Amino acid sequence: PPESEHVAPAIVIGPKNTTVLVGKEAMLECIASARPVDGLAVSWKRDGRWLASGRRLIVPAAASSDAGLYVCEALVSNSTAKPVEAKAYLTVMEPPSMTVQPKEKIFADLDRNVEIPCQASGVPQPRIEWYKDAVPLSKLANARYKVSSATGLMVRRVQPGDGGIFQCFARSPAGEIQVHTELLVSSVAPTLLLPPSDQTVTDGDTALFTCQNSGAPKPAITWRKGSQVIASGSVQIPRFTLLQSGGLQIQPVSVQDSGEFTCIASNSEGTINATAALTVWSRTVISVPPDDQRVIKGTTAVLACNATHDPRIKISFKWDRGSVPVMPSSGGRVSVRPGSLTISQTWSGDIGDYTCSVTSQAGNDSRSARLEVM
Repeated sequence: PPESEHVAPAIVIGPKNTTVLVGKEAMLECIASARPVDGLAVSWKRDGRWLASGRRLIVPAAASSDAGLYVCEALVSNSTAKPVEAKAYLTVMEPPSMTVQPKEKIFADLDRNVEIPCQASGVPQPRIEWYKDAVPLSKLANARYKVSSATGLMVRRVQPGDGGIFQCFARSPAGEIQVHTELLVSSVAPTLLLPPSDQTVTDGDTALFTCQNSGAPKPAITWRKGSQVIASGSVQIPRFTLLQSGGLQIQPVSVQDSGEFTCIASNSEGTINATAALTVWSRTVISVPPDDQRVIKGTTAVLACNATHDPRIKISFKWDRGSVPVMPSSGGRVSVRPGSLTISQTWSGDIGDYTCSVTSQAGNDSRSARLEVM
């Protein structure tokens, strides 16, 4: 045939990038033209190796190893024309499969962290999504739920409301798979770690009763005096404060507060209580203070000082002149008795400010008076 009848090979429709599920048939097609047409040959190669001839390449059951770049080549035999080629990529998708999955039931301790494992593989890498009781975690927006693609779901400081069904979905264009587990939050009846103990305080001071407790769910604390509720989550009375620890603070204490106080700890699993007594001493105060005195030299001066106090405690008196203790003299000129200081045969050396101090377990008090000798 004349030379003008020779047309170099050309690819009219090249193969398209193709995605197929593992195990399914994949087909690549390549349409070429050239003259003379009977000399045209189309063949397929991969990594430089010949695979097949013809315009169609069929992979009957695609495996992961079949993924890659395929080359379609068109040439005219016994011709000097250069062969032409076109390329297409075959992607073999693998449906998601679980590589790590949780047990059917997971038991969690209250206030502890618990991990729910879930990992999946596939091509492309599947996306993991979590649901709790059929609600997406993204909707719940719980800051204690931490999702990690490398491990799974961490539930921090487990609370009773965290119990339920957790589902882990692995999704990709190749399909989806899901596993689920039931999270069971253990519950424990209350126990008292540090029950209240008997307290003795002075009127006007602060009393502190402990009631350190544990349990799951966290026990509710109620304090009673006799049958009256004086402090709880819903009851607040002035002077009585329910502390975060479960303890009770009474401030200031009054003598009428004497009696028995009971701490009650309760949750869904049970109730426990403990009782302690409060003793309130009345405060020691100087009831008869010394008065300023002016006496004539050589006469006797008597400075009075008396105190009221709780009969259950001992008190002691002490006198100072300036900052120096007043001591009874051996000759009996100065005598110190409970309730008074007597100085006979006064002289100018006795002049000064005298302070009477009373000390006791239930408070201290002091008062001063001036003695002048004329």
